[in-house]
Amino acid sequence: MERQKGFSLLELSIVLAVIGLLVAVLVPKVFDRMAQARVDSSIEQARSILQICEIARKTVLTSTIDAWGKMTNTYPSMPAWSSTATLQGLLGKNYNLPAKNALNTDILVKFDQARCYVAVDLPFLEDSYGGFDTQTISGKTRVIISSKPVKSAYPGWVTAQKRLLNGEDTR
Repeated sequence: MERQKGFSLLELSIVLAVIGLLVAVLVPKVFDRMAQARVDSSIEQARSILQICEIARKTVLTSTIDAWGKMTNTYPSMPAWSSTATLQGLLGKNYNLPAKNALNTDILVKFDQARCYVAVDLPFLEDSYGGFDTQTISGKTRVIISSKPVKSAYPGWVTAQKRLLNGEDTR
């Protein structure tokens, strides 16, 4: 009696079951890694935009000189979360800022006299993320990346006195 060449139905079903089990275990881990990579990429992108935001924050809009020769500069302000298009409007055509990040959410920026802030809206809710400041917005986490205010080499009161004596009003 001659044996047939090939696999039996039982052997094929065992191999398919093992492959299915491996796929069921590995696929969620791959998708988790991809989601984490998108979050990390969005945070790095926010750090890059933060540097551009600092340029806009320190740009002098107008300067006036009074009768005593004291110069007063006017700086832009962006106290509410705004799109990168608003930031680009402050900078001019030399910058091409993206509107969305790797998570496909809008990139939001704001700044005050001391520092810039860039928001990364995560697609999930988490109390704290990576040591960054966070807010809960619409049931999701907003990670806020900010620049650190520049520390002077002098104590604060010395810096204030120097500015007062020189008539400075700078950032």
